[in-house]
Amino acid sequence: MNHARIALISATPLAIGPAAAAMSEAFPNGTVWNLLDDRLLADAQREGGITEPLAARMDQLIDMAIAGGADGVLLTCSQYGARADVRDAAADGVVVLSADGPLFAEAVTQRPARLLLVASLESAAADSTERLSAAFAAAGVSTEIRPLVVPAASKPLPAERLSEVLADAVATVDANFELIVLAQFSLAPAAGALAERFGVPTLDGPRAAAARLAAETDGRGR
Repeated sequence: MNHARIALISATPLAIGPAAAAMSEAFPNGTVWNLLDDRLLADAQREGGITEPLAARMDQLIDMAIAGGADGVLLTCSQYGARADVRDAAADGVVVLSADGPLFAEAVTQRPARLLLVASLESAAADSTERLSAAFAAAGVSTEIRPLVVPAASKPLPAERLSEVLADAVATVDANFELIVLAQFSLAPAAGALAERFGVPTLDGPRAAAARLAAETDGRGR
């Protein structure tokens, strides 16, 4: 039984629900701890990217989570994912994951010839396309990534309506694809509906991250 405390660090409230739901399923006896700085994305957009002060702000949140007793830390915002990737795992003593590191790793194992990357923001689509392409290249896998931006999905929507909006957009894509990847945590509630409608595997960040954290914490809480 896993009594781990998992800290979720978010830059938008939209990511909290899907992330918390995935963690609660993976850690039924655990505790989900939410840390939110809802200016991180807006400030990054204003500054034209992740500046040193913004990176330091995220680092401080990670440090606070670890100091507060977190057994695992997940950044739910993909654009700040690099802050997880540069952590010193030995010094931290706990696993710190980027939002889509586990997601991209799972996508690579599928080895699709063509995949559809779905996002609600242009910035998220561009960032995820670049980093997912790098992940495939590093694994020696040749994959065509087709990004699809669905602005209507950027605002809060009930899960059923979100699924409809994304499905309608995906249906307009004039190409065959073997895999759908949802680039943002906020889109995760639509994963099941998209997989059912289009008959292809649909991957989302919260589920992939929860599985990785469950494996790496190995059922132990501090």
